[in-house]
Amino acid sequence: MIWVSLTIMICTIVISAACLRSWRWDALGIPVIAIGIFAFIYVIQPVQLIWSDTYRLFLTDWQMSEGILVSALMLACFILGWLLPARGRPGMAAPWDLRAIWNFGFGAACVGLLLYVIFIERSGGFATAYGQAHGHGMAWEKNTAYVYDGPWLMLSGAVMMIFGERKLRTRQWRAFVPYGFLILYLADAIMGGDRSNLFEVMSVALLGHSIARRRRVDLWQAFGVMLVAGIAIIIVFSNRDRIHLGEEDSGRVQSSSEAFNGLVGTSELDREHGTTGQEFLYHAVELATVDKTGKLDYGVGWIEFLVINPIPKLLWPEKAYPPSPGINWADIQEQTSLRISSGSAPGIVGDLYIRFHLLSALFFFGLGFALRRLFIAACNLVSPVAAVAYVMVYAVSLMMFAQGFGAIFVPMAYSMAPVLLYSWFTSESRKKAGERQRQLIAHQLAALRQHAAVLHEGQWLS
Repeated sequence: MIWVSLTIMICTIVISAACLRSWRWDALGIPVIAIGIFAFIYVIQPVQLIWSDTYRLFLTDWQMSEGILVSALMLACFILGWLLPARGRPGMAAPWDLRAIWNFGFGAACVGLLLYVIFIERSGGFATAYGQAHGHGMAWEKNTAYVYDGPWLMLSGAVMMIFGERKLRTRQWRAFVPYGFLILYLADAIMGGDRSNLFEVMSVALLGHSIARRRRVDLWQAFGVMLVAGIAIIIVFSNRDRIHLGEEDSGRVQSSSEAFNGLVGTSELDREHGTTGQEFLYHAVELATVDKTGKLDYGVGWIEFLVINPIPKLLWPEKAYPPSPGINWADIQEQTSLRISSGSAPGIVGDLYIRFHLLSALFFFGLGFALRRLFIAACNLVSPVAAVAYVMVYAVSLMMFAQGFGAIFVPMAYSMAPVLLYSWFTSESRKKAGERQRQLIAHQLAALRQHAAVLHEGQWLS
């Protein structure tokens, strides 16, 4: 049964990739990311568990098969939703104030950099903040997210500058400024050993440049870039215990092979104590626990998070979230005897299954459909909001698929603030420019009709 499930999952991945087309610009589409992550979590990780003959320590054969089959269904629904919308015709885009969007992006990136410098200073300075691996030297608990999430403004600000510079030729130095901020973001991602941040900065550079310059990317190139990005992420993750300033604490450092095995499989400690941080195992036991208890969240946790999380702890020191009606880690341990390691994530399939059960398939279909429409609007440069929003969703898609849909709430809300502010400030000027553009087109069409009528009359008289 397990091998049948794996075969179905692999076929779903292959067919999904085969359905993508370069002429649809699918190489810049989020399904490329989805296919790669589904292959890693729901094929490579289960195969590693089977190969090492350790899955029976954590799962039954049915739990293993269910975890794979449900994932295949969700991927198929997502791809179907992506493929359903038409190719999309170029719409009448309101003129952008390119200089204004570049200036807004530069301002946002500067504010983001300033906030992060403040955070580093409040963490004891550069040497202290990066003195421990994986950001453990930073004072996360003593600062608000409004300060330490400043790099999100650097990322979206860089995207705005890339889109704003595409036709500005007066000052060539403007073209290099956004990449300066991206280099700083890349350095922080490497020093922090953060695979998500590393993927984000690479995605923004590739996608922002391709869409802004209208440069089509072939599918084989996209999958090649994603393969290189994946290898880079694995290298950084496997060595993140060594990437920090100061002396190395040999007692706490994992070897690269141990770190890689922890990413793909399970550690000896996990096998001895019945714990796990692996995405597939977490996902599989979540599905089994929901089936046994019948408890569902119905999105209540998301609503509570969106209402409570924006309130700073400075205003509400005792801020806490009420218990969810869905399952929790205690339920998982009670039903499966497996304890989930702190900081673990189940992936998007498990995250949605605990909320909507098999109705998650409809959510995946809607997600694919909505992202395709946003992608078409971005490629046609219909609006700056749509263009920047798609690039940012693409950048955080690794978190969305590997951790859960709710993982994108904070970065999207934070990073979209400057472009929404730009859109609000320039709405009236863009509306007037759009009206002038329509009038100009109308005059040109009228002149063409008049010219055609004169030619027709001349042919008739002759």
